[in-house]
Amino acid sequence: MFNAVFSVTLAGGANAEQYVADAKAAAEAVSPVFLADMVLEPPMPGGNFFCEVGFADQAAYEEAKDGEAWSALMALMNDSASVANCEFIAFGEGTLTLQEKEKSTCHRVLFFSIREGADPAMVEKMEAHMNDMCAHVPGLRNCKFAPVVESSGTDEWAYAYECDFDEPMTFLGKYMSTPFHFLYIDKFFEPACGEWVANPNLCTPYLAQEKPFLASFE
Repeated sequence: MFNAVFSVTLAGGANAEQYVADAKAAAEAVSPVFLADMVLEPPMPGGNFFCEVGFADQAAYEEAKDGEAWSALMALMNDSASVANCEFIAFGEGTLTLQEKEKSTCHRVLFFSIREGADPAMVEKMEAHMNDMCAHVPGLRNCKFAPVVESSGTDEWAYAYECDFDEPMTFLGKYMSTPFHFLYIDKFFEPACGEWVANPNLCTPYLAQEKPFLASFE
C-alpha cells in the first residue's frame, strides 16, 4: 500500500464539523481507502485534524495525482480560510508487520526528520528497532515503517511509522510505557542520548478507526 497523509491544524473559527464532512467526501473521491477526522484527545504534535488516503501502490498514487479529485483534496487541505497549517507526506515501500485484519479501533502515524550529522549506523539501528515493535508491545496489532518519498510543511520529513492499535488507550498507555519503547526506541528521539538521530519536531496524530487501516489491501 502507498499512503498519503495530511496532518492539519484548523484555523481559529473554522467550522470543524463542516470541514470533516467535506474532507471525508474529498478523500473518498480520491480513494475508497481513507481516514479523515478530528484527532483524539489529548491532541499530539502535528495538528487537530488528520487525513490519510491509501493506494494499492505508488503507480496508483501518481495516477490519482493527475485527477481533479486529488486537486480538490489538496485545495481543501490547504484552504487558508479553514487551515492554519498542513503537514504532508507520501510513503510506500517499507516494512509492514500485519497481525490483525479485522479489529482495531485506533490508528496513529508518526513522521519525523533526521537531524543533521546523525550517525548512519544509528539510523540503521533505529530502522531495525522500529520494525520490531509489534513483537514487544501488547495491543500494537499492525505497524509499517517506511521512508518518505514526498513531503511538504515545516520540515523535510524523512520517515513514517504508522500503527493500528486495539484501542486508543493502548497508544497512550501500554505503547508508551512498555520497556521496549523506553529502552530501544526513545533513545533515538532523545537529544541527551548518544544514539539520538531524530529531530525533535515530530508529527504524531492518532484517531479512531472502525477496522485496521494497514490491512486495507490485504
